[in-house]
Amino acid sequence: NMSHELRTPLNAIIGFSEVLKDGMVGELTDQQRGFIADIFGSGKHLLSLINDILDLSKVEAGKMLLDLEPVAVSSLFANSLSIIREKAAARNIHLVMHVDEALGVIQADARKVKQIVYNLLSNAVKFTAEGGRVTLRAGPVSLAHVDDRTRSRTGRAFPLAEGNEFVEFLEISVTDTGIGITPGGLERLFAPFSQIDSGLSRRFEGTGLGLAMVKLLAELHGGAVAVESAVGKGSCFTVWLPLREPDFGTLTPTASIPAIVVEAAGGTRTALVVEDDYMSAELIRVQLEAEGFEVVHAPSAEAALVLAVQQPIALITLDIMLPNMDGWEFLDRIKQVPTLSSIPVVIVSIVADRARGFALGASAVVQKPISRQELYEALVELGLFPRLPGKALTVLVVDDDPAAVELIAVGILGLATTILRAHGGRDAIEIARRELPDLIVLDLMMPEVSGFDVVDALVRRPETATIPILVVTAKHVTAEDRAQLNGYVTAVMEKGEFEPRMLAAEVRRAMARRQAVA
Repeated sequence: NMSHELRTPLNAIIGFSEVLKDGMVGELTDQQRGFIADIFGSGKHLLSLINDILDLSKVEAGKMLLDLEPVAVSSLFANSLSIIREKAAARNIHLVMHVDEALGVIQADARKVKQIVYNLLSNAVKFTAEGGRVTLRAGPVSLAHVDDRTRSRTGRAFPLAEGNEFVEFLEISVTDTGIGITPGGLERLFAPFSQIDSGLSRRFEGTGLGLAMVKLLAELHGGAVAVESAVGKGSCFTVWLPLREPDFGTLTPTASIPAIVVEAAGGTRTALVVEDDYMSAELIRVQLEAEGFEVVHAPSAEAALVLAVQQPIALITLDIMLPNMDGWEFLDRIKQVPTLSSIPVVIVSIVADRARGFALGASAVVQKPISRQELYEALVELGLFPRLPGKALTVLVVDDDPAAVELIAVGILGLATTILRAHGGRDAIEIARRELPDLIVLDLMMPEVSGFDVVDALVRRPETATIPILVVTAKHVTAEDRAQLNGYVTAVMEKGEFEPRMLAAEVRRAMARRQAVA
């Protein structure tokens, strides 16, 4: 009940502020964009505090269980790193990842491991000065190595529990060049609701729950934690988790059953949103429409059963806490109807019981509040969208009009990890050759060095010739123009018809094509 009462209003606050921030319902002034960014950031911060407090209470009450499944270690760490990348970039902190390729897939609780890694990275970035460095490492180690490290006299360590039955462990370490910790501070480091210095609590916001959760979640897995630090030189936090053999019999339906994509006449896809809370339904509608879906809404399970048989449905998003018939019963019923059983169902709910959802035939289970990126990733897993490369995505936006550059930047904000900007053709060529971006969004009509000149200069060099180029221009592109571009441009969009969601779709298609060729 507490989870529902706390997270429901936050779902609207975070979700709609993200919709406004990303320009999905129109452009904002700089001041409005700043205010919305503050609302969104504060909402996300409040959510993280609420999540930590609820998780801590759950662990202490003995109610938190492991949800073990096969986890691709490298992808999980890359995802965790991408979440923190924006904070690091704002202070010019260099992020580095070294993951042993031999790890492959392990059996673990993906959400909890991601929470461990995120908390460690977040702390490292928070306490590292501008221009510093944070390094994430992961690799397999032996039991003897863990015992040796946790019994070390340097720093502070919490050894493995008595009766440990595992002989191999995943070692995760996060090293920073930050402010470091005194020996006295190390003693209080993993205690809930405490920061090691009252002065720090004023400089660095937080409840002091992050490291407490790291320790509790590691121990829940059957692992251990340790820290070594020197004042002024930085810290190294290490977590050891048992290396369990992956059980592919526990794979979720999203990994083994491809979605059947249903398109209506004209190539459109319809999503049915089953949600009794109208604010939540409206948020999901806006997010899905930004991904190219037409959306119909059912405020109850009974209404959804009627709507589902009246038209071709490509996707159902389902809340669990519905009046009368709940989401579990609805899911059970549609999976028994032959014409509806193949429709992928994504549970979007405060009650995100993954085991029960998958057992009843759900294709994905995500917990509110859900971001636009989380929803998109769930749809990618279902095969409804092409998968972008797992690495960070760098996009160069080129236009002599700064406002046009920022509009495009808003349109791809959820896709690009790094957005480079060039306000002229000469700058674009220089930046492209130096940075080698994954994609270029290019205007054609620019003074001195035009977009045509940029394309010509880039295709002459092997290192830049294969970079996909999307043209977004106010110029009417003639057959002669297309001949001049000589097939080196992936897509052409005219500014009069430009919509951010259309650009996002073209970015995904371009990167999927490049990945397929590679």
